[in-house]
Amino acid sequence: MAVMRVRRSVRTIGVVATVSAALPLCLVGCAVTSDASHQAAELRAAVDSDVLELPETRTYDVVDTRLLAPLDSPALEALAGHLSSSGFMVLNDGVITEARYEVSAAGMPSAGFELTEPLVLRRAESEIGTLTATGTLFVDGTPHPGTTLRLTPTSLSVDSAEFDVAMSLPDQPLLASGGFPVDELSAHLTFVLR
Repeated sequence: MAVMRVRRSVRTIGVVATVSAALPLCLVGCAVTSDASHQAAELRAAVDSDVLELPETRTYDVVDTRLLAPLDSPALEALAGHLSSSGFMVLNDGVITEARYEVSAAGMPSAGFELTEPLVLRRAESEIGTLTATGTLFVDGTPHPGTTLRLTPTSLSVDSAEFDVAMSLPDQPLLASGGFPVDELSAHLTFVLR
């Protein structure tokens, strides 16, 4: 009986040796040969580099709204100093990922805008231009999806951000009262880091 036990262990070892020897041969035989003329480049980052740091998410709150145009309308000129605004925007690695803005004034319908598509801002090294933001406009609580507005960054820093915002109001279809006296509004918005 002792002889049979030896034979079983030999067979087990033989099977394991056969499988382990055949596996590398199969992988090598199926692999595509690489061209020896192509060399890999080694990438290195400076010690103080932030290449591997995750981008920081910053939230900014609206602190000021100044009406820019049209100030030639007597109704809006009277409201320019009486605007009440609130809102925020979330900036992550040069992209506005979330934003909401609300404005109200006595005698005018309340309005708000909520960003529905991320908006990529240009890097500090490039020329700042006008961008198009897409979102939902709320007038007296009624949503108007797919509204666009023109956004021009005028100042961007870690602590604050300022934008000129312009929005066209074609034929005034979105106002329930129908008494809005202009076709386009523009304002200067100031945000500070929360």
